[in-house]
Amino acid sequence: YDYWVQAVCGSDSSSYAGPFTFGTSCGTFIAPFLDDFDAGIPCWTQDQNDVFDWTLDANGTTSASTGPSDDMTGGGNYLYIETSSPRTTGDSALIHSGDIDLSGLTNPQLRFFSHMYGASTGELSVWITDASGSMTQVFIKTGDQGNQWNEELVSLAGYSGVVHFTVLGVVSDNGAGTSYWGDIAIDNFEVREEPSCYDPSNLTAVSVGVDSATIAWTTNASVTAWNYVLG
Repeated sequence: YDYWVQAVCGSDSSSYAGPFTFGTSCGTFIAPFLDDFDAGIPCWTQDQNDVFDWTLDANGTTSASTGPSDDMTGGGNYLYIETSSPRTTGDSALIHSGDIDLSGLTNPQLRFFSHMYGASTGELSVWITDASGSMTQVFIKTGDQGNQWNEELVSLAGYSGVVHFTVLGVVSDNGAGTSYWGDIAIDNFEVREEPSCYDPSNLTAVSVGVDSATIAWTTNASVTAWNYVLG
């Protein structure tokens, strides 16, 4: 953050005025972690070497036939890239999450919602940086995905300790040079324990019996109902 101090009286020379620069630390988040952006993005960092920035927004983007009209749950914020002028095809925007400690998770999973709507929709990707500093792409999607929020689930199996994420948005066009029909948004960025589910291949029948009832399919016809107990 930068701020200026102006003298009430006397000189406004550099000896009395700023800017003064100071930083705030968000520390390390302990997973499970969820950021819905409704409190802003104080612990996200805009990249200094990209072309433009991600924008915190609510209630719809500025260009028609693109972008969400509301956040994922209604009435809150989301992050998006605005692809209207002066943006051109190939422009990129990166934003970095704070540090997130996965140590408390057995099977970590990244879950977030994306909104990629419009004839000029480009690329959305997510990258993870581990404790060694190695950066790996774990998610990518391109093109129009419809006018709705889509759930994205990414396994983080093999990752542990402290990590952080980078979200990349890339501007494209509709094949005729129009790029503004391609805003991309994300919301409810979450790192959690991957939900467990049953694998049908691991189920076996431990008993089979005939039900006393029958199921009528057509007139004067029936089929026996079987009871399967699975374990």
